[in-house]
Amino acid sequence: MAIMKTHFFNISFEHKDLMKMLIKMTEYQENMFPQDSRKIANNVKGVSVMDAVNPYNEPLDNIYHILSRLNLESNVQNNEFKEINLHNVNKLIDEINDEVDNIVNIKEGIVKEKEENDEAVILLRNLEESKISVDDVKNTKYITCRFGKIPVNEFTKIQYYRDYEFIFKELNRSKQYVWIVYAGLTNSISQIDNAFSSMSFEQITLPDFAHGKIHEAINELTEESIAMEKYINKMDSKLEGVKNKYQEKLLDTFTSLYNLKKLYDHCRYVVDFSQKASIYTFSSYDLKEIETIFKNIDSVKVMELPVNIYENRNITAPILVKNNSFFKPFENILSVALGDTFDPTIFVAVITMVIGAICVGDIGVGALLIVLGFLFTIKKTNNFGGMLKRIGAAILIGGLFYGTVFYQIELYQPLFNLPLHVIHTFLFGFSVWIIAIIILIIAKKVTRKSIKI
Repeated sequence: MAIMKTHFFNISFEHKDLMKMLIKMTEYQENMFPQDSRKIANNVKGVSVMDAVNPYNEPLDNIYHILSRLNLESNVQNNEFKEINLHNVNKLIDEINDEVDNIVNIKEGIVKEKEENDEAVILLRNLEESKISVDDVKNTKYITCRFGKIPVNEFTKIQYYRDYEFIFKELNRSKQYVWIVYAGLTNSISQIDNAFSSMSFEQITLPDFAHGKIHEAINELTEESIAMEKYINKMDSKLEGVKNKYQEKLLDTFTSLYNLKKLYDHCRYVVDFSQKASIYTFSSYDLKEIETIFKNIDSVKVMELPVNIYENRNITAPILVKNNSFFKPFENILSVALGDTFDPTIFVAVITMVIGAICVGDIGVGALLIVLGFLFTIKKTNNFGGMLKRIGAAILIGGLFYGTVFYQIELYQPLFNLPLHVIHTFLFGFSVWIIAIIILIIAKKVTRKSIKI
C-alpha cells in the first residue's frame, strides 16, 4: 500500500547504441515510461524525432519471401531481442536465393519441356487415330499446317472466320480444350494464324523424329517424359535439402528480425540531437538504479529532471502505486493523482468486501459474481473482472453464515441473523460504503503535497 516516488530522466546516448538502448528499455518496461519524442522536439531548433525508415523492413520481407519459396511457416520462435548484423542477414538471403534460383530455374525448364512433350504425345495419338500422315503434312510445299489446341469456350468463334481460306479438322476434345489441325496456303498463313490467335489457339510443335511410325515417336516421347519426371523429383529433393539445411537458421533470423522490427518502432520515444540521441522517461527507479541498469552501454549519460518540467507540453508524470495482486483490482475506485501521499486502495478493498459479506451475503449472488468475474477476464485480465471475483467471494463467504441462495432458498438454519430486512440491509451497507469513501477522499486531500519545480 504505497505511492511510489516518480522520477523523470533524460537518458542520452550515441546513435550506434540505439538498439541496445531500446532492448534495455523493453527489459524494464514495467518500471519505465518513455515519452513521445514529438512532444519534446516540438518547435525546438536542431532537435528532431527519430523517424527514419525501419532498417529491418526490407530484410524481413526478403526472409518472408524465402520462407514462402521453401514452404516454411513464418512462426516467431520467441520474444527475445537480440542484436543482429544486417550485412550477414543480407548475405544469407543472397546465398539461399542463389541456391533456390539455380534449382528452380532448372526445374522450371524441365517442367516446360515435359509439358510440351506431353502435349505432343496427346497430339500424336490424336493424329494416329485420325489416320493423318505426319510425313505427308511435313512435306507439303504450298500448304502450311498447324497443330494445337483451342479452349472449348473459344472454339465456337471459328464460325466468324468462314471467309478465310483454311481448312481444319477436330482431332479430339476434352473438358478444357479442342485439339485441331488447320491448314492454309503458305502465302496467306500469317492472316490465318492471326485469326486462330484471337481464339487463344496454342500451337504445339511436332518433334523432328515424329515421322514414319507415329507409335514409335509416342513411345520415345513417353520415355523422355518419364525421365524428366524423375529429374523434376530430383530437383524437389534438392529443394528439400536446401530447406533442411537452412531451416533452423532461417527461423532464428526471422524471429530476430521480426522482434527487432517491432522494437525499432519504439523510436517514437527517441529524440534526435544530430550528434546524440535521448530518451525522456518517467520511472520509479532513482538515479543510481537507472545508472546501474545502463552501465553496460558506454555512451549513456543520465540526467534527472523535475517531474513537471514539460507539463506545458502535456507531459504529465504517471502515478505509480504498489499493491499486491489481491488488492490491485481496487486501485481504480479511488485513483491517486500527482502529489498524493496516501493510497487508499487496501482500505477501499477491505471495506468493500466486508460490507459485501455482511450486508449482501448470499451463496447464489456470490457464486454468480464469481462466474461473471471469470467471464470478464477470459480474454484479458482486467481490474473490473478481478473486483467481481473478490467481491463475489466475500459475498459467498457471508452467504455461508446466512445459508441462503438468492435470498429465496434457505439451505439450513442461519448461524446468525441481522435485525433488518434484506432491502434495509442493502441500503445500510451502501450508506456505510459511501461514508467510508468520502472519509478516504478527505484523507487523500489532507495528506496531499504540492509539487514544485
